[in-house]
Amino acid sequence: MKITIVYDSIFGNTAKIAKSIALALKDLAAVRLLTVQEAHDANLTDTDLLIVGSPTRGFRPTPAIAEYVEGLGALGTGKSAAVFDTRMDLETIQPPPLRWVVDAGGYAASRVASSLARHGFDVKSDAPGFLVTGTEGPLKEHELERAAAWGLTLVN
Repeated sequence: MKITIVYDSIFGNTAKIAKSIALALKDLAAVRLLTVQEAHDANLTDTDLLIVGSPTRGFRPTPAIAEYVEGLGALGTGKSAAVFDTRMDLETIQPPPLRWVVDAGGYAASRVASSLARHGFDVKSDAPGFLVTGTEGPLKEHELERAAAWGLTLVN
């Protein structure tokens, strides 16, 4: 199996999650880890599973990830995909009523998954959000382990 992981990262948290997933999968598949900037030149024709990760910024993926996914065209026909995002831990958002706004606004992973599905990818239904404790992070404790475990579910 050949897996390509494409990610964007603003403060380094999404990069850490992507690297944790890649490390967990390296003994089970041929894994290629690419920043979104590197991915524009990558040939995905031999990729069996595309994993895309983005921080959630204003309820959406980064513009670079959105542009990348929209540029895939019909490449996804017959291919599998999975998505993840990093997002603030709702419990840390103050004041508490703002938590509802953030939760209702949505997250990057669901938007990326919808876009990939429109491009013909068979998107795995589980699109986890890995938690950061503030706008710039750090990641919440044990999120790297959770990311590795999630990555393993994609090939088992």
